[in-house]
Amino acid sequence: MHSISRRDLLKAGAAAGLAPLSRYANALAPPDESFAFTFFSDSHVSLNRNVEECRSMFAEMRTLAPAFAINGGDVTEAGWAAELDVYLPLIKDLPFKVHHIPGNHDVRWSPLGPKIFEERVDKMHSSFTHQGVHFLLLDSTVPLEHWGHYETSQLKWAESDLKKAGRDTPVVVFTHHWCGRDQIMVDNEEELRKVLEPYNVKIVFNGHGHNDLLWKWDAIVSTMNKGLYQLSYEWVEVDRAKQEIRLNRRTKEKPQQTLLSTVPLAPSREKRPVWAIASANRKTLEEANFDRALEKRWDDGKWGEHVMDTLGDVPLVGLLPEDGYHLLTIRDKATGFQNAGVFPVKTKGEKIASKWETKLDGGVMSHVRLAGDAVFVSTMNGSVYKLRKADGKTVWQAKTNGYCHSSPLIDGGTVYVGSADGNLYAFDEQTGHKLWAFPTQGPVYGSPAKAHGIVCVGSGDGRIYGIEAKTGAKKWAYAMPSSNSAFTQSPVATDSERFYLGAWDNNLYALDVASGDLVWKQACCPKTYAWSPAVGGPVLGNGMVFVPADGNVFFAFDAKTGDPKWHVSSKTDKYGYSGPTMDGDRIYVGGLGDNGELKCLSASDGQEIWVGKTGSVIYDSTPAHGVDFVVIGSVDGVVSVFSKNDGAKIAAYRLPPGHLLSSPAVEGRTVYVGSYSDIVMALDIE
Repeated sequence: MHSISRRDLLKAGAAAGLAPLSRYANALAPPDESFAFTFFSDSHVSLNRNVEECRSMFAEMRTLAPAFAINGGDVTEAGWAAELDVYLPLIKDLPFKVHHIPGNHDVRWSPLGPKIFEERVDKMHSSFTHQGVHFLLLDSTVPLEHWGHYETSQLKWAESDLKKAGRDTPVVVFTHHWCGRDQIMVDNEEELRKVLEPYNVKIVFNGHGHNDLLWKWDAIVSTMNKGLYQLSYEWVEVDRAKQEIRLNRRTKEKPQQTLLSTVPLAPSREKRPVWAIASANRKTLEEANFDRALEKRWDDGKWGEHVMDTLGDVPLVGLLPEDGYHLLTIRDKATGFQNAGVFPVKTKGEKIASKWETKLDGGVMSHVRLAGDAVFVSTMNGSVYKLRKADGKTVWQAKTNGYCHSSPLIDGGTVYVGSADGNLYAFDEQTGHKLWAFPTQGPVYGSPAKAHGIVCVGSGDGRIYGIEAKTGAKKWAYAMPSSNSAFTQSPVATDSERFYLGAWDNNLYALDVASGDLVWKQACCPKTYAWSPAVGGPVLGNGMVFVPADGNVFFAFDAKTGDPKWHVSSKTDKYGYSGPTMDGDRIYVGGLGDNGELKCLSASDGQEIWVGKTGSVIYDSTPAHGVDFVVIGSVDGVVSVFSKNDGAKIAAYRLPPGHLLSSPAVEGRTVYVGSYSDIVMALDIE
């Protein structure tokens, strides 16, 4: 158990890297020119909605004659090329340039979303300087997800970019997912805060929330608008004569631009408090006796006025609900300055403990895979890792040219994995040497399966491929019927006769292994693409194929014929993105909802045998099971362990900050799991 004392908090923070000393000093003489720009977000243009509303706002902006405009993301509703065919003509003839960052809707339901965004709209993240003001445009999106995150590689780029801009240059930052509000939307916003802190950051512009808001984050003015289609945007004036930036907003209710805030261009002279948040090997937490009133909170909990509610020895039991890593944030109410640190915490009575942890080069989205004495995992920085199962040491690291949403398949001495660069890769299992790369015309997010020497994988280009495992030569390709949602990210399952996978066109497909011919397909929740069986993926057992669809239906089909056997819905957390796992005549699957339910179903009829509750939202994580327990991950980074017998919660462990969308693996009484913290861990269950 670790603790924090007043002495700990007042230590110099250089060693922990958590206590910057002050804002910088002399500002450079600015250029003479003043200028103005407009900021809007969440245009949400679809094939037949929000078009005229956005058109009217662009017409109004034209009369203001801004130097340029910035769209803060959710440019389109579903990320489809056809929607860009509607949006781009709206801005084509404007007399000013529109810069863009992506939002979750631009990448959420379309594997092609990031690809076509960069090809037709803008870079995913970028920067530029205009009249002495530096503009930092960040990509907070997670492909095929709702959540916000800044990949480590992007944060390193931002750090280098700001260093070139200099400490005195006024900086404005743009991010789709908000930062600095009580509800955490970006899992590593603290890492971005550390990058921004040494620089003259004046304003952070946010989207996503569809509210007209103004707040401060670490003493930086932060703002958000309703969507452009909701008739809200900002007019931002950079006034060199007065050395200030003026934020103005128009809304549907108040269509005249109204002053929100005035921000000085010069760097702040206000001293930042020197806070060192350092961990210590004590068994209690003590209240820190600061001169100024402070607020604290653990993780994403409520803010309080004290570091602890009482003085003296206060056990962590009851304060923090699980073992693992917890984020403590301290904020000065008077100035808004804040700092945070991550603490490893051991609470009394938990039956789970860390065995090892390994830092990678990017976040983990994929399933963790086990083979022999090794752990295999892919990252969103495009790497594939082989780690030693015993201690997590890296055996080899192989690189692709795009991020890896795809999970590795280890079979016959070869590791197969897809990449957003459009290729399916084959690496030698022992050395990591690349054997071949098979190109498709879209990102390969799906996870492959192999049968009779053929590797099958789906692509964002709307095709499903059968590839010769030894050579990487194409054996066959099946094209899904053409539509705006004809693409797949589903893991592939096989019974050695057929390959099965779901797609965003609402269908579950069964293809012949040898020929790639369609054996059967079944529509699942066909009302809308968003209810497709595209995420969780199918699982096989007892002559049936089981798959969840996001329309809150769990399906069972005859594996050979595709005939429906049964389907069920849930009255509590709905069936959605979590994939199913077979265990004899039982199925384990996560629900989608606030309860964070893990469901145990009968494979014969789909009826619930038991339901366990994690207490936090589950998204893509597919459960894994051991001899007597089942484990699943929640988005907030908590790994929960349940009894196979009755669903009673046995233990929970919180990983370092980062969304947990990955799926764990189990061997014996050890759980292997990765997350967007860039870390893979091995956890031992008592």
